[in-house]
Order: sequence, then structure tokens, then C-alpha cells
Amino acid sequence: MKKIILILCFAFLSSASFAQLINENFNYPIGDSLTYHNWVAFSGAGYGLLVTSPGLTYPGYPGSGVGGATTLTFTSASAQDVYKDFSSNKSSGSVYASFMVKVDTASAVGNYFASFLPSTSTSNYYGRVYARIASNGKVAFGVSKSSTNATIFAAYSDSIYNYGSTYVVVVKYKFNSGTNTDDEVSLFVFDGAIPVNEPAPTVGPITTTQNDVSPDLGRFALRQGASGSSLTPAATVDGIRVTGAWNPSIWNIKLAIQGLYNSGSGTLNLSDTVIVYLRNGSSPFNVVDSAVSVVDSVSLTGNFEFDNAPDGNYYFDVVYRKSPQTRNGIATWSKNGGQNITRAGGTYNFTSAASQAYGNNQQLNAGVYTIYNGDTDQDGIVDLTDLITTLNAASGFTSGYVNTDVNGDYQVNLADVLIVYNNASIFVSSVTPL
Repeated sequence: MKKIILILCFAFLSSASFAQLINENFNYPIGDSLTYHNWVAFSGAGYGLLVTSPGLTYPGYPGSGVGGATTLTFTSASAQDVYKDFSSNKSSGSVYASFMVKVDTASAVGNYFASFLPSTSTSNYYGRVYARIASNGKVAFGVSKSSTNATIFAAYSDSIYNYGSTYVVVVKYKFNSGTNTDDEVSLFVFDGAIPVNEPAPTVGPITTTQNDVSPDLGRFALRQGASGSSLTPAATVDGIRVTGAWNPSIWNIKLAIQGLYNSGSGTLNLSDTVIVYLRNGSSPFNVVDSAVSVVDSVSLTGNFEFDNAPDGNYYFDVVYRKSPQTRNGIATWSKNGGQNITRAGGTYNFTSAASQAYGNNQQLNAGVYTIYNGDTDQDGIVDLTDLITTLNAASGFTSGYVNTDVNGDYQVNLADVLIVYNNASIFVSSVTPL
């Protein structure tokens, strides 16, 4: 029974996150296989993809100069292909994958070296990104919606890009709902400043008579090797970002939930979902955007992607757990006066000081400030009602991912009752400017 509960919980977490879909800076030990770091090898037997040095740099690009990179091999032999899962699958709107790339060698025919994949497939590539060398000695980048054949070709940019220079490439897949063949792909290639707002693409948008992706996009892949005379390029790739908007504001937020925090290890008892609502910084403090992420049990952080809010002053309104039926946290806002939010994103740390929460509404636990929980009925206060609910659940030996499991061990027992009792005895409640 316990194994079933854990499997269901992890399935919930994997489907719940609307955070930045991928943020890969290859910030790992040089020489490590990518498969050590959540990349999955799925095709090809040689030339394993490794973390390489140096990483790429590009002015103004997030992840520029951070960590290492990975280097694709120019070969006609079998070579390793890898993919990385999105934090959540996408089946509507648009998906953007951006990365820095430096091409060192390419074939005249060209082949695709990066692509999206559905969450259920390792062969149905969509939004394929190509590179080839032209007769003038310059590089051209290309894109196709899906597979190519005698009548459906990849569309290429002008042959104006140099070997050995770093560019930012963005591939966009746009879901359309008119027919099952009307989804679009576009390619953007930058050698200068990256626009704040989405510009006209370098190539596209294009569509074909081929079927749209089904059921979703859920992976990003890197490819090596050949198909006949068509070779993937020798290229260095770095700073892979997959998002749901052209220029989202991505915030790395650090927080700890009171009941989950283990002061001995400095970790949480489990990684769990958190919603952050972005509220206007002035009355009536309307919600203008939201994001969901899994807060990691070790780093205490999650990446929250805000796609819609313009730059301005906002409050972070933190709600522990995505599902209303399983919530028990006290809604906690960021510091008095709000936070300046821009497209550049940033970091915010609730754990560093009580004042990082509005009204200093946190508990100090072994040097770490934690967000209160135990509000099982979500009325904004921990009181006798919550205590009785938790006590009854403990008496009935309730287990699983439930709102009365305050410390995240999948069992409702005396430990949970004591947390709720202590919070109720000091009248813990939500403190906001509302």
C-alpha cells in the first residue's frame, strides 16, 4: 500500500509543474556524461555526449558563461542521441527552445541536431533544427515541422553565419486548433541583441500536410550521426532553455515549509508543489499571473516562470501544494512593499529572514525561516478545527498525500497533531495587505 501511495504522489508531482520546462547550463563536472544529469540516452552507440569546457558566452543571454557546454561530433558512425524531459508536458499555446550554438563543421546536405519530442516517443521529432555549409563557406540554419521527404523539405536561413562564432537559436512550436495538420514551427537566429518582444522569425512560420504532434511535447533532444551523406554538425551547444513564452520572467525562489523542514539535515522531507501567484503591488492587489513548480527537497528552491505579467512591482503570494484538496499551508506573501519584477527574472529567498515574508510571518527553525502550515481547511488560520481534523485523521491511521499529513512523511500521526496544536496555540494565521 505504501508503494502505491508513493507512486501516485510522484505521478502527481510530475504532471503538476508549470515551471520553466528546461533550464540546462551544463553546470556539472567537466567530463561527466550527460546521462549522469537527467539526460536519457535513447539511440546510437558511440561518441557519448559529455560535459565539455569552455561553456559558451553571448551578451545578455541567460546562462551565458555559466558552467560548461556539450559538444556534438561530426561523424558518419553511430553516435549517441539524448533527450531531457520537460518539467511538464505542453499541448497548447507555444513552446520555445533557445540555446547558444557554435558550429565548427557541417555537411553540405545538412541534418538536424536538436528537436522536440513528444512525452511518449523517441522517434517522432518535431521542430527539428538543422545546420549545413553552403558553397560560400558560410553556415545556414534550418527548421522543419517534422520529417522530410522528396516533397517536404527543411526551410533554411540565408547562408550568412560563420564557423566558430556563437549564435543564439530559438525554435518555436505553435499549437493551433483548426485541423490536425495546422501547427506551425519557426526559427530565430540571433547574432546581436535579443529583442525583448518576439520579432519576425528568421525562417517561417511554416506548416505542412503532416500530422501535428500528438499527444504533446515533453522532451528536448540532441542528435549526432548521419543519414546517408547527411551529417549532423560538429557543434558546441549550451544554455538550453525551454519555456512557454518568448521572454518570460523566471524566478528562482527559495522557501521551506515548516512541517517538512528537517533541521538536522537542512532538507525537506519531500519535494513538493508550490503555486506562486503574482499580485499587483498596490490595492486591490489583483492576481496578474501565476506559476507552479516543484520545490526541491535539498536546495529548497523552485524555478517559477511568469509568462504574462508586464514589468512592475508585485507581491509573491505563496500557496503550498497545487491541489486544493491536499493543501495545509498558510498563504504567505513576500516582503512589505513588494518586489520589482522584470523580464530578466531573478532570485528571492524566503528562508534568509523573517522580513522576507509580509508581516514577518514565518517561523525560525535552526537558522532557517519557514512558512507555517497546518491550516487543513484553508481558512487562513490554524485553529481548533484544524486540530480536530488532524487528530481524527491520526486516530484513523490515515496515510498518503493528504492535507492532514503536515510533515510530509505520508502518515498522519502524533507528529502532525503536535505541529497543528503548537500553531493553533499561538494563533498562526495568514498576514497580507488585503
